[in-house]
Amino acid sequence: MIRRSLPLARSVSFDVTDGHGVIEVTGGESGSLLLLAGDPEFLEASDGCGSMGRLAARAGTGGPGLCDVKYLVEWLGAPGLVPDPRTGLAEPPDPQSLRPLLSLLSPGRYVMTAALAPHHLRVVHPRALQVRSWYADEELALVTTDAWPPRDHRTVRRYRDRIRAGGDLPALVALFPTAQSRVGYLLDGHHKLAAYDQAEVRPLVIRLVPQVPRPLRPDDLDRARAAFSDGPSRHQDDTLGRVLSSLREEPA
Repeated sequence: MIRRSLPLARSVSFDVTDGHGVIEVTGGESGSLLLLAGDPEFLEASDGCGSMGRLAARAGTGGPGLCDVKYLVEWLGAPGLVPDPRTGLAEPPDPQSLRPLLSLLSPGRYVMTAALAPHHLRVVHPRALQVRSWYADEELALVTTDAWPPRDHRTVRRYRDRIRAGGDLPALVALFPTAQSRVGYLLDGHHKLAAYDQAEVRPLVIRLVPQVPRPLRPDDLDRARAAFSDGPSRHQDDTLGRVLSSLREEPA
């Protein structure tokens, strides 16, 4: 059940009271984990090298894929959200419109906003058991959780043509660990994002954030070390091992 509370300006808070816990995000601006069915599947964190260096990693192919546990929400293809031409902000939708997806989240209170992405949007696609590094000099970065670029070119072209024609913009849904985080996990909208890129138009992003950030749990970090590594022989002084160790040392 999703219970909506009184909205703030350009945001809405809601409770997921019976979420299945299939999708959960923990951590904060320095690093976060996306857990699927309780297992660490994606990691995003500071690489500890300064200059806003970031990295993203994906667990091995044996883990659950987001495409296997999420529901596609057709409503997102034309949600009727109208961004303000000056600010890019849009009134967030009624959470009930996203119930098929929101019911997969861990129970708790979330805040939802909707806005056009900043001009500089980075798309980060970590492959299984590989580390992707970049410098976060953009206002927003999205970590893909499905095939990238999408394989269904026909769907991408259909969205691209609609975007170019104007009118009702399709929406992406991304989950962020905190309201201040500049990196989020793209839960739904990979075809739409590719279409926006081809149309050279800023995408409309619905942001979901736990109202109270959930700290990284030591047990999850232990399992993440195995999930993101190719075996127990991986050296502890490599980038990924250093980042996981740093996250463990952070105060809860």
